[in-house]
Amino acid sequence: MGSRRGRTHFILVSSLLLALTTAACNGNEETTAPEATGNGGATKASESAKNSPAMKEGPFGKYDPPITMTTVRALPDLESYRKGESIDDNLWTRDLKEILGIEVVNKWKVNHKQYNNKITVSMISGDMPDFYQVDAKQLQQIVEAGQAADLTEVYQKYASDVTRQSYEEFNSIKLKGATFDGKLMALPLNGGVPGGAQMIWIRKDWLDALHLEPPRTMDDVIRIALAFTNDDPDRNGKDDTYGLNLMKDLFGGWAGLDGFMNGYHAYAYNPANGSGTDLTFVKNAEGKVVLADTLSEVKIALGKLQELYKAGAIPKEFSVLDGNKAGELATTGKVGMAYGEFWVGTWPIAGMKKENPAVDWRPYPIVSADDAPVHPGGRGDIPTSFIVVNKNAKHPEAAIKILNYFHEKVSGPNRDPNYHQVKEGDVNYQVFSLSPIIGPGFSNQNQIDNDLVQEALRTGDVSKLTSSAKTYYDGIMDYKKGNLDMWLWNALFGQDGAYSITNAYDRKTPPVTSVYMGQPTTAMVTKGPILRDLEVKIFTEIINGTRPVDDFDAAFVAEWYKQGGQEILDEVAASGRIK
Repeated sequence: MGSRRGRTHFILVSSLLLALTTAACNGNEETTAPEATGNGGATKASESAKNSPAMKEGPFGKYDPPITMTTVRALPDLESYRKGESIDDNLWTRDLKEILGIEVVNKWKVNHKQYNNKITVSMISGDMPDFYQVDAKQLQQIVEAGQAADLTEVYQKYASDVTRQSYEEFNSIKLKGATFDGKLMALPLNGGVPGGAQMIWIRKDWLDALHLEPPRTMDDVIRIALAFTNDDPDRNGKDDTYGLNLMKDLFGGWAGLDGFMNGYHAYAYNPANGSGTDLTFVKNAEGKVVLADTLSEVKIALGKLQELYKAGAIPKEFSVLDGNKAGELATTGKVGMAYGEFWVGTWPIAGMKKENPAVDWRPYPIVSADDAPVHPGGRGDIPTSFIVVNKNAKHPEAAIKILNYFHEKVSGPNRDPNYHQVKEGDVNYQVFSLSPIIGPGFSNQNQIDNDLVQEALRTGDVSKLTSSAKTYYDGIMDYKKGNLDMWLWNALFGQDGAYSITNAYDRKTPPVTSVYMGQPTTAMVTKGPILRDLEVKIFTEIINGTRPVDDFDAAFVAEWYKQGGQEILDEVAASGRIK
């Protein structure tokens, strides 16, 4: 499944960071469910629920005798199960049958790399299970084909308090992303508060070696990049270092150019490995909605990158470097600065401190090219992954009950660590991932925990820490005592750590997000991949100097409009989903 953050990188760190994104909800404030839609009567889905004599009412009402709900599953590259468990038979499936009376049966299982293709084949054949996971493009197709159950009323009736609080935080943006013509047509699995905000990860030991200060302006960033390239920051007497890392996808959470562009108030985003539909639309000076990637600020930033490339400050082979290869440049000490998200501290640089205590990577806020405040680009607020319930499912409300159960065990105030991650011997089993539905939890728990950790670091009072915040605090204190294995917790939650930076963004310079609040339009789906490839090609050729900067206008902007961009903008304008 794609996401606005770059799903590949998220998968790399999800096992480490799920605790950061599925923590407890705070408070019991009232929530408001979406209004019912239709012609005054119950929908087909709610009629099925209401007329079922076997079902007890309520978010956790048990079916007696048990019902069967079919689904399909995407498997990780490396499957790992506790003794006596499997994807078909585990803690979750047993609980669902015993406590809720729901027997979940997997119709098929396939490696996650083949999942989308398998779902597409099933969609074409019409052989769909009762509930299944899809991306935004697939959801659009399924809704248009009339194959999804309307969940509006069953959500109102059966969603638990924790599920409601998760879905209705941040102005219900998750629910809005799954709503079509006023009807809730799927259960979102992500979305909420904007993510993807970048920072600058810099080798402070290299700054110190060259008597440089952390950057305050984009001119400083460029000076540091040139100094790291030309002035032997590692003091090995060789001309073998680069100032700024960059990889072939151009955009993304590690070694992308997103944050660099943000410094010039540019908000392009269209990674080479993305869907081509994950776009940022903004309003120009005239108030007209345009693609952020086509604005003149992007051209300015590309010109600066071209200058750095010509000066040797960007790896010559960046156009063929994937994220792993760009990571090797960092871990082998060949590059001293890269733009990236909070999780860069967990990968690729997490182990460098232990291998060489002199290495000192630190995160710094992005900086502006002028006197105007700099805002990071924000993504991920609109959900991109969903559970669809088949319109023919006899018990559509059962999917919501499964989601309720997941949230109670993993995200709620009474969450149980035995349902999250369990260590047996040397193996950490990701028990949460066996659940048939993995809910989105709460979007800003990381930021809440960071505030709690900062207060505890200032005062020494740990009484207010949540269980997850206590884990991070203990890791930081352990690091300060010399345990270099705990460096990553200090990089994330320590004083001036990555989450302190993102918290400062949220409070002082909120992320710039797309003004379009809908799912991919028809033209985005059909034209998006071609336009994505055009953008990556032209941007790469401008950066490496095989094209002049002025080609941005004729070779990219004009062609983008001509090859389908105008059609995309017309659909966006007609959608009625501009904020």
